[in-house]
Amino acid sequence: MEKKVKGNYLFMCYLVVLVWILLFKMAASPADFKALVTSGQRAINLIPFSESVIINGKMDLSEIINNCLIFVPFGGLLGIISKQSSNLQKILMMLGFSVCIEMSQYILGIGATDITDVLTNTLGGIIGLGVYRGLSKLVKHDRLDKILVTLGSVLFAIPLILLSVLLLFNS
Repeated sequence: MEKKVKGNYLFMCYLVVLVWILLFKMAASPADFKALVTSGQRAINLIPFSESVIINGKMDLSEIINNCLIFVPFGGLLGIISKQSSNLQKILMMLGFSVCIEMSQYILGIGATDITDVLTNTLGGIIGLGVYRGLSKLVKHDRLDKILVTLGSVLFAIPLILLSVLLLFNS
């Protein structure tokens, strides 16, 4: 199978897992999902790095770091599958996806819509794109893409297998 096709499959799988994590808070059962949807939490924070990341009077860096880290693969995978797009177009794709997730949380009433999340998610994607571009200066694109798609597939498969086993034995 061609690298780009494998990259596209990996990107689509990544997006599904990303939506499951960000939007559905890793709900693993219909009961979990129902509880999430019926909670009816709707909140919007349009002030970056304000009360949404302040816990006990201090900024909670872990949420900011986690939001960045979870989007690093987004930028790297866009580097692999969207070579014809400019960096600005790739950044706008990351920004648009993050905005869609945050708007969906509000519409579905399943979490707080927060501009800080949009900013940190997009920053994470930009970091991933930067890492990809930096590595591409050291390794030829074809070889780099093959290595990253293979590594990404393995890193994706391991937790997926572990989660499947966990769900199978806890049913």
